[in-house]
Amino acid sequence: MKLKRIYLSFVIVFLVGCSGSAVKEKINQAGDVTGQAVGEFASGVTSGMEKAFDVTVKPSANLIAKGISLGKSTVSSDSGATDNLLTVYVIFKSEFNGALTIKAYDSKGIEMGRVKNDVTGKKEEAQYIEFHFDKRTNIDFDSKLELE
Repeated sequence: MKLKRIYLSFVIVFLVGCSGSAVKEKINQAGDVTGQAVGEFASGVTSGMEKAFDVTVKPSANLIAKGISLGKSTVSSDSGATDNLLTVYVIFKSEFNGALTIKAYDSKGIEMGRVKNDVTGKKEEAQYIEFHFDKRTNIDFDSKLELE
């Protein structure tokens, strides 16, 4: 709504300051400038949101020693909850058959959720693993996530 007001303001200013065919040219210029500004703003918001909600999962030293490393992690929501579904790309450098436990801590370092999954991974393969936290667990951008 604000963007429409800004655009309308540009148009009015140019209409008052110009006459005839110059009016049309000025309107087109104003529209072009406004469109570029809106596009850059939207791009910045998207980039900022991605950075703000980018989560990092830290693997334990024990998992690293067992040949497990991690790729991309994302947070989403399952039905009836907000930001309680963590998906982690797990890379197996050697065979693995066991439990993986993820713990979530809030910004103060207080544990707020824990999920355990039984996982089987073959050497030199990778897979996405979903960890469904309780619906009351809300993983924020400043949450700390540890995989054991």
